[in-house]
Amino acid sequence: MKKRLLILVLAGLLCLGVRPEAKAAAGYSDVPEGHWASESIARATELGLFQGVGGGRFGLGQPISRSAFASALVRMFGWEEVRPAEPSYTDVEKGRWYYSAVETLLANGAVAASGQEFRPNDDLTREEMASMLVRGLGYTSSLAETAASYGVPFQDISVNRGFITMAHDLGLMNGKDSGGFDPDAPATREQAAAVLVRVHDQLSEPSVRLSAAGNYKLITIATPMAQEGEKMPMTPLEPLGELYATLRRMKNNGEDMSQYALRLMAGGVRTLTDSGGNLVGGSELISAREVQEALAGKDVDTFYSEQYQSAFCIYAPNAYQTAYVWYQSEKSMEAKLQLARLFGVTRYVLE
Repeated sequence: MKKRLLILVLAGLLCLGVRPEAKAAAGYSDVPEGHWASESIARATELGLFQGVGGGRFGLGQPISRSAFASALVRMFGWEEVRPAEPSYTDVEKGRWYYSAVETLLANGAVAASGQEFRPNDDLTREEMASMLVRGLGYTSSLAETAASYGVPFQDISVNRGFITMAHDLGLMNGKDSGGFDPDAPATREQAAAVLVRVHDQLSEPSVRLSAAGNYKLITIATPMAQEGEKMPMTPLEPLGELYATLRRMKNNGEDMSQYALRLMAGGVRTLTDSGGNLVGGSELISAREVQEALAGKDVDTFYSEQYQSAFCIYAPNAYQTAYVWYQSEKSMEAKLQLARLFGVTRYVLE
């Protein structure tokens, strides 16, 4: 009887042109169950990356503003709040709710430069989302240029080609069904939620150090070494560009990245020059202990190359020579491990 009554009620509603409302998902009335982004929206809300637009609604299908994405990006990366005394942009006033988020985004390199305007209320484009994501991960324009040189996967991009290529290679953003990227199209709130959850999950996967490779296949990136008679070379450990190229090639070849471990050098590479700047012999590998001894010496200048994601120091071992040592720092190691995690490699060996 109850079933027959329900059928009659539904039939009556259809006759009147009233359709029963789709069951909501993710805690929002405008996110129907079965929607492709419902799980990502629920996760993004649970992680505190997103809130609704009010009235129990998420704002499904609505474009996300540049300021709203800036706020979500800062929360996702967990960056410490930056609130300078004077604004960096003419259109981002101190009293605005997004002031700190925009300034924090700039301080962490997720936007290229301050310029004149941030355009906080403009819709975020797909190209801008890719650029902010990759920059926020700490990858500079030099690595993006390297990525673009391997072949851009979309024919409809002309700006930030390298950053879009990296966002695609890392599995953060995909193209449209048409085969293009549609870089100037506004990014919707659900697209932003899906991308940020994807990045969060990839970064949250821990990197596990192995005492030995065991059954894992090793990924070894050659470190440049100077040869006697050559000009003074750069000898960064596991250069980031070469690591990226190797991981990208493996992924495109369909390799099971979970079966690989990244081999990292624990020590460093030392190169000597004489008072005239000429090489003294070739480069030599030194142990982690020797690196620490060099760093503990007097008048040692330390540096960090963002381009190569490698640390180096310069000092004078005697009155006639200068030593250049590229070594593995905690920062350089984490940068390489993060890149490996983004490609699905979560194991490493430090030798």
